[in-house]
Amino acid sequence: MATKKISSIDKALSEVILEAYRRGFTVQSDFARTHADYIAMAASIGLLSTRLYGNVYSREWRPTIKGLTWLEATAGVALEVTEDMDDGHD
Repeated sequence: MATKKISSIDKALSEVILEAYRRGFTVQSDFARTHADYIAMAASIGLLSTRLYGNVYSREWRPTIKGLTWLEATAGVALEVTEDMDDGHD
């Protein structure tokens, strides 16, 4: 099977979403400061969110269902989606 080639932006977005999935990171963490541009990009397109549910937000970035679906489709990473995850804001 041929390996899918992804852009440097998609690779950086994938790394940010994977970090949010594996460990999560706070909005003011060193990781968030270092990757601020890609976090902003991912949040703008609904791949990451600090929303827990409804109008309740936290201080931790977590991937949305859309983010995990994107990660699987773009980077070929299969992750488990749980029902308590945010759908994103599209």
